[in-house]
Amino acid sequence: MTQRLKIFRWKAVGPLLVLLVIAVVLWWVFADTIARRESQKVGTQLLGAKVEIQRLHLDLAHGKVLIQGLTVASPHEALRNLLQADELVADVDLVPLTEKKLIINRVAANGLRFGTPRETDGRVAAKSGEGQGIAGRVLAETHQWASQFQVPVLQLATGKIGIDSLDPRRLSTIPAADALSARADSSRRAWQLAVDTLRLGPTLDTARATLEKLRHARATDLATLNEARQAIERLKRARDRVTMLERNVTQGVSNLKSGLAGLDTARQRDYAFARGLLKLPSLDAPAVGAALFGPVAIRPFEQALYYMQLARRYMPPGLLPRAATGPRRMRRAGENVRFPKERNLPGFLVRNAELSFLLHPSAEQPQRYAGRLSGLTSDPALYGRPTIATATGPQLGAGLMLNHLHDIPVDTAGASVGGVRFPAFQVPGVPLRLDPGAATTQLGFNLNGDTIHARFAIRSSSVHWTRDSGFANSTIGELIWRAVSGVSNLDVEARLSGALRSPRSCARCSARRWPPPRSKCAIEWMRW
Repeated sequence: MTQRLKIFRWKAVGPLLVLLVIAVVLWWVFADTIARRESQKVGTQLLGAKVEIQRLHLDLAHGKVLIQGLTVASPHEALRNLLQADELVADVDLVPLTEKKLIINRVAANGLRFGTPRETDGRVAAKSGEGQGIAGRVLAETHQWASQFQVPVLQLATGKIGIDSLDPRRLSTIPAADALSARADSSRRAWQLAVDTLRLGPTLDTARATLEKLRHARATDLATLNEARQAIERLKRARDRVTMLERNVTQGVSNLKSGLAGLDTARQRDYAFARGLLKLPSLDAPAVGAALFGPVAIRPFEQALYYMQLARRYMPPGLLPRAATGPRRMRRAGENVRFPKERNLPGFLVRNAELSFLLHPSAEQPQRYAGRLSGLTSDPALYGRPTIATATGPQLGAGLMLNHLHDIPVDTAGASVGGVRFPAFQVPGVPLRLDPGAATTQLGFNLNGDTIHARFAIRSSSVHWTRDSGFANSTIGELIWRAVSGVSNLDVEARLSGALRSPRSCARCSARRWPPPRSKCAIEWMRW
């Protein structure tokens, strides 16, 4: 009897179908939860701050991913969010997923909000330190970079001064004035003696008499002609003596002017010495402006540099290998290094993104703005185009370009935002608070290789000052209050240029419209 060939083993089909049904049920029940947790974990690791997602839904049949309630904490501020989004919808290309590559053709983000408060500290990189991932190391590097700027601090008078500290012999103005007075008297006597020794009267009288003889002399009178020649020689010698005296007087006057300038320098040194004994704050506008706005000006540079350096780590220029933090292990934990290949798809790519966001979510009538993002990828050289982002609105203009196509990356960002209300802050060293009110801010940032050019500006016409009650009873406090309370229009500008790690690169900050309104001052501090 012939045995029939069995194509299917029906006894095994049943268990396989049961396993398939179980897998489908598990996917339907737990896929969204697993994807949400992994997305939060990866986002937190990449940014160095907590990433929280309320709901994530995978619709692979239609190639869509829905994210609702996205919250990204700020890596620089403890109780502040970097952004929040009501909804993100992404169209995913399914074929590259088989190669473990995520290609997003289009993203639509609605209800973005920036700088919202949060109840808990969302920083991760700051807590974990340098040894816990790329974000932690980049954050530590940018903190170290920003700490090299030396910002002057206002300081009030404290303690007592001994009588011996005020010894006039320790002042340099009095000896300099005495020396200048002695030089002036000596020069005056020398010039008077030189004028007396000129004896121009007899020389001029002799010249006049000789000229009178020449008028009545004949052409053959050789004696008279010889006298005329001698008179001319005496006049030439007298002219040379007058010229020499003029030169000596001019040089002496110039030396006396230099002495006057040195006297003013000595007086400024004595003022500084007296302020050092009394520990008085420097009330000139450059020192006050640098002390007030120095930290405010450095902070945006630090934050912009942090995100630019993160972009360079995760989006390396050229076809360089990319390192990513590996899984946590008790032993031999490290990084995964991926080597990109030419003419391959990038590991991650967002082709286009449309953004809709609120810039002033706490206002009575928040305004909605729009933006676009294209070419966000982990392998810029494979994609072949720079990452570009733009945003526009009634009082907003912003742009970003990350060009990592070649060996030397070039990162450029700029933004101008109007109507931003800065929180009031305590003035360092004195019991004063400054409320800038609604201001217009501008930020320009360019990082070409290791060369940085940056500019940050704040302009406000509604500045408000407050002081502690005890500060008014102090004479010094009253002096400081008179110096700053009249400032109602604020114009602060900080500039930074030079090599990124050069010890001689400097920052400049200028505050304008101090009373009187048209006066200007420049504030400069060095980083060593």
